[in-house]
Amino acid sequence: MKTVTKTIYPVARVMDAAKGLVEYVASDETLDSYREVIRVSGWRFDLFKRNAPFLDSHKYDSIGVQLGKVVDFKVDRLNGKPALVEVVQWAIDVPENELAKLGFRMTEKGYAKAVSVGFWPVKMVTSWSDDKSAYQAQLLELGLGGDNAPRVVYLEQQQVELSACVIGANPNALARAYKAGCLSDEDLVLLETQRNKISLPETDDEHAGSADDSADVDLALRQASLGLMATVVKLSKSF
Repeated sequence: MKTVTKTIYPVARVMDAAKGLVEYVASDETLDSYREVIRVSGWRFDLFKRNAPFLDSHKYDSIGVQLGKVVDFKVDRLNGKPALVEVVQWAIDVPENELAKLGFRMTEKGYAKAVSVGFWPVKMVTSWSDDKSAYQAQLLELGLGGDNAPRVVYLEQQQVELSACVIGANPNALARAYKAGCLSDEDLVLLETQRNKISLPETDDEHAGSADDSADVDLALRQASLGLMATVVKLSKSF
């Protein structure tokens, strides 16, 4: 089953710096840039709770990409709206995990905030369904329609992992991180190494227009964002 990923840009709240604990709003019911909505009540954790990995940019190829673990996850309400809230423990207690220490340091200083949920869709309704009654009912519940109508509403989904990512990172903030000493020359080398590990998936015309397209777009955006980040921070040396 293909994993779908969704990224939001929360305000990360450091709960315990000594233990590397950070609370994130991992998902909500906002209409995203792919015109999709995830119902918060549909989150399931049967698979996730066995390991609850916190990864680097949805990479699964090595234990070296694990940045920590999710130690708490719950469906909650924030400011009166439903949200998936998760607490991450960054693996800063593992001396060999340089990427985790870098990620936490960037989070603690306010430069890194984005997280992305990887999940397997279980049930959904779409704008192209033959029977649109369930889809229309969801639009009514969400108060969406017209230009704001989603193409897909995920009703039930199994979380697989949570990832730290850099989509939406402000290049100026990254440059400031370098100038402020939060990013060192060694960190730049580490980030460039991680960027080179990401490869784009092969396109599959047979599935063009399907809900799975969003995962491919997310991966392409992550690659572009990492490339931009590396370029911007390197240029900041000449400021």
